[in-house]
Amino acid sequence: MDLGTPMPERRNDSNLKRYGPLGVIVVLLLAVGAVVALGGGDDGEPSDTTGGGGAATCPRPDVHVEEQEAGAPPAVCGQPITYDEAVEAGTEADHDWGDSCDPATGQLKMPTIYAPPCVPVFEGDNGGETYPGVTADKVTIVRFIPDPSGDLTSLLNGMGVDETPEDATKTFNDYFTIATSQIEDYGRKVEAVDFEGSGQANDEVASRADAREIIEDIHPFAVIGGPALDRGAFATELADAGILCLGCGLALPSKIVLDKAPMMYGEQPSIDQFLATLAAWVNQSDEAASQAGRPDAASNAVFAGDERFHDQERKVGVIHFEQDPPIFDETAESQDQFDAAYALRETYIFDAGNLGALQEKAVDLIAKMKSNDITTIMFLGDPIMPRFLTAQATVQDYFPEWIFTGTALTDTNVFGRAYDQEQMAHAFGLSQLAVPVEQELQTPWRMYKWYFGEDAEPAATKQYALISVQPSVIALGIHMAGPTLTPETFARGLFRVPPRGGGPTTPQVSYGNWGVHAGLDMWASDDSVAIWWDPEAEGTDEIDRMGKGMWRYSNGGERFTSQDAPLPAPFEEEGTVTQFDELPAEDSAPDYPPPPGSPAAG
Repeated sequence: MDLGTPMPERRNDSNLKRYGPLGVIVVLLLAVGAVVALGGGDDGEPSDTTGGGGAATCPRPDVHVEEQEAGAPPAVCGQPITYDEAVEAGTEADHDWGDSCDPATGQLKMPTIYAPPCVPVFEGDNGGETYPGVTADKVTIVRFIPDPSGDLTSLLNGMGVDETPEDATKTFNDYFTIATSQIEDYGRKVEAVDFEGSGQANDEVASRADAREIIEDIHPFAVIGGPALDRGAFATELADAGILCLGCGLALPSKIVLDKAPMMYGEQPSIDQFLATLAAWVNQSDEAASQAGRPDAASNAVFAGDERFHDQERKVGVIHFEQDPPIFDETAESQDQFDAAYALRETYIFDAGNLGALQEKAVDLIAKMKSNDITTIMFLGDPIMPRFLTAQATVQDYFPEWIFTGTALTDTNVFGRAYDQEQMAHAFGLSQLAVPVEQELQTPWRMYKWYFGEDAEPAATKQYALISVQPSVIALGIHMAGPTLTPETFARGLFRVPPRGGGPTTPQVSYGNWGVHAGLDMWASDDSVAIWWDPEAEGTDEIDRMGKGMWRYSNGGERFTSQDAPLPAPFEEEGTVTQFDELPAEDSAPDYPPPPGSPAAG
């Protein structure tokens, strides 16, 4: 079975409540960071961490993305050696690692497997103003706050997952405090400034105007967040002005991100990375299927609701979200290859203010799929459209296979239960989310209580996990950059942190070039998990409602990349999980006392 179309809209994940769709969000708290492969630099040995090394003594290294070999690049410009690097070199006794370092793990004493690596305590001159937005005692960061009327998360308000701006701001500041509390900051306090966006998610004119205002009035070192669907206008404007942008859009084309490296970073896989994993998972050989005891699974539509399809070779129809003007046709370099593999590809424009138009479009889309004898519908889009598509398929007496690809919360139980269950009995696919766990086991929740106390809770009780992500990336980048903070040292330092995670509840995260993906990786999440819908399974959904219908995670939630994708084996309950009540051993981090000076420590 072949497939191929650019991935549509990036997920705008949020922690809904108890078993929130946290997967990638949880893993990214204190994630291993965003980074690029950089050429130039020194002789390859880790730099000494003492002394200054200001901008005048640290030439800006050239970016040679394609030439960088897989692995960690050499440190430059006074970047610190990590504890693991020192152990390998036999020099760990030559450095002062400070009280916050745990030699047993080589990481800071923070209760997450994604804790930053230990680096030596810094002494000396930090170089003063090493880059715009960076002074001798401060690093300025801007937090972009979308216009509530244009933010895609407003779609979830009806589900009870909205937050007040005040609660969101307080929660961001709290996680910023946690993330920066233990790092080596080289004498600089990290200060976040809020900026309220002026336009809707797809308003390019407003996006560029907002970016110019940030550049002219604030000119920070980095910006967190941005308009969701502005075709990269906001992030590009900032990048051209030399300002980093983290999580600046849901659908930034890969070409824009790579052309502007090392200025843009994302949390979810890039379009090309996503398609590579999806293709590797679905395009299994007949030989592999036979070895797995499913000789027809690689080519025939054996999972369709209509038994007439079971003996037919899969004929794939793709339905995906698009923008006006189109954006995804400009993204994946593998566009032509993938397009040739599909029997039919249809797009739709998502309009949150006109759901009636979506419903009408669903009638047309399903009619086209049925009349073209499509055995398998692959969906890549928002979480609302499948409600109309699945309902209309039943109305038209059409029961194909459904492949969900994990875009935009379509892989959550709360939305899965809203789709036609007769159709969902034949739904399977991929998710980048981790297997859900109880709230008290979730990393952002545990980190908050570790720092602020057992009785403390984030003000943004529904979206705290989403909010917690980017402060940790900024903190880690500064921690690993060394005293001479620039976009290049920020990127290169983060790239030196190896991939981590990969357990059922801890997706693997890496950036740069670790041999996980082809080419430069500017996006965090590396792996996926196979899922299928069980209409009879009972459990708690993402907003704490008990009910029937759950996504099952195959192989105990085992995750995979494009390099080791298993054969799809949906609807086999043995070995599957729907949620964990305890963390798997490989996902468990050490417990540490609260850090000195924190509210929890008194």
